[in-house]
Amino acid sequence: MLRDEGIAELAVDFPADGNLFDAGMDSMAVMQLIVVAEERFGAVIGPADAGRENLETPAALARLIASKVP
Repeated sequence: MLRDEGIAELAVDFPADGNLFDAGMDSMAVMQLIVVAEERFGAVIGPADAGRENLETPAALARLIASKVP
């Protein structure tokens, strides 16, 4: 999803526990990511959910989205 939406330039083999911020994700990308997750998956992600601990890795992001889908 991150590659498909142009949010982050990640290698195909980017690990699920790889650090997205170290890979270049910035605050603008976080905003895009939240919009895409809401549109694509119906997830409701609030400001309190947008902390680094929920967005730092693809695995953490997947857990967040899964927990926010109605």
